[in-house]
Amino acid sequence: MKKIKKIQKHMLVAFLFVFFIASFANASDLTSTNFIIRDPIIGTGGDYGTSTNFKMFSSGNTLFSGVNSSSSFIGHYGFLYYPYVTVGALTATPVSAQVDLSWAASAAGQGWSVSGYNTGKASVSGGPYTYTSVGDVTSYSYTQLAPGEYCFVVQTLDSLGYVIGTSNEDCATISPVITFDLDTGVADGETSSPYSVALGTITTTDTRVSGTTDSINMIIAEADTNATGGVVVTVRNTNGANGLVSTSVTADDIDSADGAMADGTENYGLCVITVGLSGFSRASPYDSGACATNSETNAIQGLTSTSENILNSSSSPVYNAHAEISVNAAISNITTAHSDYTDTITFIATSTF
Repeated sequence: MKKIKKIQKHMLVAFLFVFFIASFANASDLTSTNFIIRDPIIGTGGDYGTSTNFKMFSSGNTLFSGVNSSSSFIGHYGFLYYPYVTVGALTATPVSAQVDLSWAASAAGQGWSVSGYNTGKASVSGGPYTYTSVGDVTSYSYTQLAPGEYCFVVQTLDSLGYVIGTSNEDCATISPVITFDLDTGVADGETSSPYSVALGTITTTDTRVSGTTDSINMIIAEADTNATGGVVVTVRNTNGANGLVSTSVTADDIDSADGAMADGTENYGLCVITVGLSGFSRASPYDSGACATNSETNAIQGLTSTSENILNSSSSPVYNAHAEISVNAAISNITTAHSDYTDTITFIATSTF
């Protein structure tokens, strides 16, 4: 009996010793070109957990590289299966008073997908940036920018709208800009130079005026500027108060003076049409009196060879400013008949930066 008991004790000690050693068993090291995980632990967990939003019947955790799958899920474990995004390079190109942004589309995987982008604009390199959601596109333009330097970045968004990547920063400088365009036509539109207004045949019973009734062109002025002082447009003519002068007999003319147009009363001049005026205001001395297309009773301003203000911008800076200017002419019973009455009108736009 004593011998048997001794053997049982030895067996018990041996069993406990083996169990103790097994509890410290480790998995193989995980390696890549960038890291080594020494002695990763393989663990499993379970049990039953609930909250107001979900119920979990079992759980598992693994610190090794590989894929586990079932009919209900696929588990990707390890650093090789982290979500990733590759962000495209951003380029910012200044064009007049705007900056055009373009970038390569971002690529994402392992659980991330690209749903769109935010563009960020800052007045100094490094931000802070003001962001604009631009959708799933690869270009965007910031317009109507004041002179100065601007810096930009692009954020990549995942399917839930979270930022998963940010591009490089690119900066662009906006210079002072003013653009001024003149066109002529019976209606608003673009025309090519030289600009001209043909008044046709004037009679004592037919005052000629810009518009569709007489098929006479009006003068269309448009301006853009990022100047803090806005824009001022001046006008002058070659013949001054002599107005329209015959090229064959220079002593003969159709005078230009302030006043209301009327059949049989010689006069010639301009007025700013109030309808369609946008971004511009009528400037003194062109800021009073009725003026419309096809109206033979417009209140006109006589032209001078010295520049006078005709338009001011109604805001500063100003973009897409638009004005339509009516040309008016009438003769009297004593106006000498000629087919070569002419005048040259000069408009100049200036801005203060």
